[in-house]
Amino acid sequence: MNLNLVFRISAIISAINGVGLLFMTGTFFEMAGFTLSPSLITCGQFLGVTVLFLALVQWRIPDFAGEAAASSLGNLWGIGNIMWLVILGYHMMTGQAAGATAYINAVLFVIFAILFFMYSRKSE
Repeated sequence: MNLNLVFRISAIISAINGVGLLFMTGTFFEMAGFTLSPSLITCGQFLGVTVLFLALVQWRIPDFAGEAAASSLGNLWGIGNIMWLVILGYHMMTGQAAGATAYINAVLFVIFAILFFMYSRKSE
């Protein structure tokens, strides 16, 4: 495995989350233990498009970034995964998020943070 592959796998997982948020918003949020409202559905769909855009950026990073830039971006993406983990962990601890969606994403954030940091170091 290398950093380019980590970006691509992470992009696929992000795209799955984005599609879930965009097209199955109610199911996605219900699995996380959220109470649905029309406003939450609207916000979730916008978030879905944003996550899909980030997935496209992740997918293209290996194509347009040189080796040194990819390493820096890998570290940045690792930090982003930690930030997502911290806010998700906070929401889980306060009872604002739960269920399969929250737990699976928490595990994925940990795995990808480790992979991004590990493979960014190897490509420096």
